[in-house]
Amino acid sequence: MSTPTFDEVFRQIRINLTVMGIQKNKPRIGVMFYILYAMTFTMASSEAMFFIVNMAPENFLELTGLAPCMCIGILSLLKIATLARKKETVFSLADKLERLSTENLKDPIKRDIVSPDINMLKTLIKYYFVLNAMLICVYNFSTPFYILYHYLTTNEEIFILPYAIIVPFSIETWPAWIFVYIFSVICGFNCVLFFTVVDTLYFTLTSYVCTIFAVLNNEIICLNQPTGDMLDQIIKKHQNVLELAEDLEDIFTLPNFFNVLVGSVEICALGFNLMIGDWNNVPGCMLFIMSVLIQLFMMSVFGEKLIGASIKVGESAFLCDWYKMNRKTQKVLLMLMIRTRKPTRLTAFKYSVICYEGFTKIISNSWSYFTILRTVYSKEDQ
Repeated sequence: MSTPTFDEVFRQIRINLTVMGIQKNKPRIGVMFYILYAMTFTMASSEAMFFIVNMAPENFLELTGLAPCMCIGILSLLKIATLARKKETVFSLADKLERLSTENLKDPIKRDIVSPDINMLKTLIKYYFVLNAMLICVYNFSTPFYILYHYLTTNEEIFILPYAIIVPFSIETWPAWIFVYIFSVICGFNCVLFFTVVDTLYFTLTSYVCTIFAVLNNEIICLNQPTGDMLDQIIKKHQNVLELAEDLEDIFTLPNFFNVLVGSVEICALGFNLMIGDWNNVPGCMLFIMSVLIQLFMMSVFGEKLIGASIKVGESAFLCDWYKMNRKTQKVLLMLMIRTRKPTRLTAFKYSVICYEGFTKIISNSWSYFTILRTVYSKEDQ
């Protein structure tokens, strides 16, 4: 299987960014971004208003069922806003990784090292976009079919929307309903476009930084009586990849924080509705909670992968033939091993580390919130 180039992997993300008005060669964010953002913000505000207006003990269960949908809208707005703010850093890091990736693909040995990860990444991005597109299509376009089914079975017209919102006019007529429905559908697609672009960009940039670490690890473990110039190149490459990882942290630390914070609330609300709500809500809640868990788990997988790749630099220095080298070289390798004792990590705004342990912490926090919510609901019920 041939190894795709960085441009081939990054192409779909670049197209989506261009559609949103975030372009590499333009210093400012395009007008299209502000239009799409304003539409999605209006929709999220309408959902939040519905939530606030109907906040009452008797509506508690219904509102927890609606909360995850509102949370996803808010999350997508927060994530894309922080990404747009870091636009220059994103494209600068992408250019650096493209240059390094092109050099790696020219060398057969390096290409064999990075090929499995790059092929897996391309497949992941492809199916991630397809899966989210299918989910939002089902969610948006199931409403007209339900309205038609209800009319055929009861001969009664109902005017419902895919999302629970408040609008400043009545939607009990078909022209008004069609207008609000089309607006809701567009905003739903905007929302999915926002968070899938941020997520796939995170997967891509993190994975390519890991491949740079992997190539460096191979160079270190294959050292045999290195010259001073070879050692200098190794140290420079290590410093360079650490700088790339710092840029990665700078770009995604806030989106990761929003993922952790909002994800915990979503899991809590969905779990509560799953345990307390009607059986009719089970399929939807299960689908929703699985998508949230998969998204958080994939974020943790790539964070853990970066930690492991950075630690292996020190392991490679230990596994090379250092005992055959002179004392100066041994000191350099020792310093390299000491440096890698502190692994490169991605964080959620320093709140938690993005890794498997961080994923379990999210589940633990969600369980704590669920326990509190269950206690409050029991009191209201009594």
